[in-house]
Amino acid sequence: MKKVSKYIVMLFVVAALASCGSGKKDNMNDKSKTEASDKEEADDEESADADPAPDLSKTNNIVRMTGKLGLDPQNRADISPIAGGVVRRILTREGYRVGRGQVVAYIENTEIVALQRQYIASVSERSAARLELNRQQTLTSQGAGVQKTLQQAEASYAIANASVLGIGRQLKQLGVNPSSVSLGRITTLIPVRSPISGIVGKINISMGSYVDMTTSLMTVVNNVNLHCDMKAFEKDLPKVRIGQVVNVSLTNNPMVKFRARIYDINSTFDDGSKSVTVHAKIIKQPASKLLPDMFVTGVVE
Repeated sequence: MKKVSKYIVMLFVVAALASCGSGKKDNMNDKSKTEASDKEEADDEESADADPAPDLSKTNNIVRMTGKLGLDPQNRADISPIAGGVVRRILTREGYRVGRGQVVAYIENTEIVALQRQYIASVSERSAARLELNRQQTLTSQGAGVQKTLQQAEASYAIANASVLGIGRQLKQLGVNPSSVSLGRITTLIPVRSPISGIVGKINISMGSYVDMTTSLMTVVNNVNLHCDMKAFEKDLPKVRIGQVVNVSLTNNPMVKFRARIYDINSTFDDGSKSVTVHAKIIKQPASKLLPDMFVTGVVE
């Protein structure tokens, strides 16, 4: 009987150990499943937060160009005097706006006094020639004149009139009013006028300095018609067309952005590089001030 009881106790012990091992194994399996599930969820979250893969077809169509802001030749002027002389008056400052034809300086040249005297003499000669022509025409109409004398009077008047017109045009080119000169108002000052409207750049003269026709007194630029001159490489030329819109930003200040439209593409490569200059007109000026020769970066999609 004792022996049977001993076997029963041993069976209970074996059953208890088996039950503990099974529970531990189940706990380990559950823990492994939980860890695997957590890892899958973490992977899903990481995939959701990651940037999507770039569309290579779109990236390949983007053309990036660099260049700078430029002006057409007619919007930039170097102001020089029509004759040499001494600077007597400067009527503007750097950064001031001037209009087309506005006087910006006066140059004194005493040599133009002789030209004005010559004009006055020519006007007097023309008046005398005109009176003689009228007299000969009157005599001829009354039958008392000589045809040859009338022809000589007509020739003299034509020569005197041509002299007045020629010297008058010279005076106008110098900025001197011939009508004032004919009234005896002789001047030694030659006005220097701006050929375009715009902003005065650097002034290269000072009061009392001598200048001649090759001296640049100052520069004037009109920034209203700024455009972009950018370089497109040979591989990108098939993607660049007239009429395309370019997203442009200042290279040294990327926060300044604006748009421009391509209006011309050069037909030849630039010297020393396999690139072609692309010209784009600014569609709308940004709030920030744009100046010629600022570096820009453009993107065409």
